[in-house]
Amino acid sequence: MDVLKIPFHELLQIKKSGNPSYIFELEEQGAFLNHLGNFHACVQLTLAEASAGEFLLQEFEGIPFPIAPMVRKTEAKYHKPALGLLQSKAAFIAVDKAAFLNELQTKGRAQLQVKTEIFDATHTKVLTAIFDWFVAKI
Repeated sequence: MDVLKIPFHELLQIKKSGNPSYIFELEEQGAFLNHLGNFHACVQLTLAEASAGEFLLQEFEGIPFPIAPMVRKTEAKYHKPALGLLQSKAAFIAVDKAAFLNELQTKGRAQLQVKTEIFDATHTKVLTAIFDWFVAKI
């Protein structure tokens, strides 16, 4: 699965980051701004969710069967107004990868959490989001 080929992500023009410290990036565009002239909250959250999904797929690349990850719950904290280029990072929250894979293999489904952080052009953290993922074996 290519997260960047999801039609909504293509519409927003989310791209792989040119900086290897980040996953994805998103250029500021007039259509993405809110009533205050900053990145709209929904645009930031979309970048965060796409980044969490990409991170999850990268971390489990090479498993011998296809999976279908789906977001079940999202928590978001907006820290500061976001301006300029946005870039994302992601990490698991307390995930034992071996136990997760074992549960996925034996039960056909498992859950985990991914934390995503979004940074703006000044390298200021503007959003932290936690995504609860339900992953099913196809």
